[in-house]
Amino acid sequence: MAAVSGGGPEADEPLPSVPGEPRHPSGPAAGEPSDDSAELSAGDVVPGGFGWARVAGRVVPLAATGVALYLLMPQLLAVFSAFPRLRAFQPLWYPAMVLLEAASFACVWQLQRIAISGLSWPLSVTSQLVSNSISRIVPGGIAVGGAVQFRMLNRGGCDPAAAGFALTATSMVTTGVVFGLPLVVLPVIAFGQPAPTGLTAIATTGGLAFALLVVVGVVLSRSDATVRLLARAVAWLARLTRRAVPADLPAVLVARRRDVIRSLGRRWPAAVLTAAGKWGLDYLALLAALAGAGQHPRVSLVLLAYVAANVLAMIPITPGGLGFVEAGLTGTLALAGVPAAAAAVSTLAYRLVSFWLPLAAGAPAWVAYRVRYR
Repeated sequence: MAAVSGGGPEADEPLPSVPGEPRHPSGPAAGEPSDDSAELSAGDVVPGGFGWARVAGRVVPLAATGVALYLLMPQLLAVFSAFPRLRAFQPLWYPAMVLLEAASFACVWQLQRIAISGLSWPLSVTSQLVSNSISRIVPGGIAVGGAVQFRMLNRGGCDPAAAGFALTATSMVTTGVVFGLPLVVLPVIAFGQPAPTGLTAIATTGGLAFALLVVVGVVLSRSDATVRLLARAVAWLARLTRRAVPADLPAVLVARRRDVIRSLGRRWPAAVLTAAGKWGLDYLALLAALAGAGQHPRVSLVLLAYVAANVLAMIPITPGGLGFVEAGLTGTLALAGVPAAAAAVSTLAYRLVSFWLPLAAGAPAWVAYRVRYR
């Protein structure tokens, strides 16, 4: 939850002033010495050195991604080798999957508008699509994509502190919902048809993770001391990267946290419903992919397989969980009773619509954003 990628058109442009705040002159006032240190950014190499931290920050994630993809290559090849079998996929299920995924993304855009007061639809849509694409291209992309969206919202006129807290809040809500989905299945497993041991473990782990997220959310929403501690940690990291940090950052974050809670507090049922809609519609797209492959397994077991795949997608090693999701989803669908060949075809069709198609929407969204907010 909510820095621009290298080479982007925004890289050297100053940020516009936030509405309602006084503008500062672009250069030093007459008679005042210029402060060259203010020109340093997180991507600059420290003068007199070789920028080892910067090099390590790029080389280590790339190396980890390469190793992970090498280890997962057999599973990836097994999924992508199913391309010829897509000819037997029932074509009418493709438009259904696309519509379900579009509705899932619309829930994300609406959730952002609930959390960020005054956020327009165009800014919500374009910033999220660009962030989503970047997070699926670069290693550790979740953090990079969140930073890009934060920058885009800031340029679009959103208060930066409020936008940061809002993105964090929406991320916690959506993550909490996906971890809470196994709780829906646990009664079915306990009092109905049993599930394989692996899927039962997924349900139990998801329930524990959901409880942990609830505790973290309650602490962050009620403890000013915790927020101030996080602000000091952010300030320390910013100083390591030679970024300027406001002296009143803890007080600002506490105030903005209260604003976001006040905004979500009035509309928390809508926030939870839209977050559930995001995952529910995406889950229905997976069921549509299975139906297109001629498979109709127990929906409760498919839900557990779906949760496991999305948890694997959160692993910040490969972009968008590439490889982890394919391997995890085919394996868990097999536990749910789907034959291996059909599981590979269903996973491939589902990932084409849920991963690769939204990835292609990032570039047009960036162009639309630049046209509107240039």
